[in-house]
Amino acid sequence: MRRDFRGQTEGREVEIVEGDLAEIESCDAVLAAFTVPDEGTAMEAWYAHGLGKLVVAYTGGTPPHPWTAYVADVICDDLERAVLALTGQHAVD
Repeated sequence: MRRDFRGQTEGREVEIVEGDLAEIESCDAVLAAFTVPDEGTAMEAWYAHGLGKLVVAYTGGTPPHPWTAYVADVICDDLERAVLALTGQHAVD
């Protein structure tokens, strides 16, 4: 979220996409919010998956799309559980 382009994307597509790709390349894992359909999130998760990064999908209870299930290593309804999954921990019930 260091690079917030909401409402200012037109004409900055290359900067946005190349910046997103560079950040994905530099991270250890991706937490992808799949609470609503979003092609950008889907592309980022696909790219991270292709690089062999850990992909944790947070759905907020929305049934995961087959592509989400394919690229995600872990799918969580609950955000707290998704964050814990990034570190290999599990929430206590």
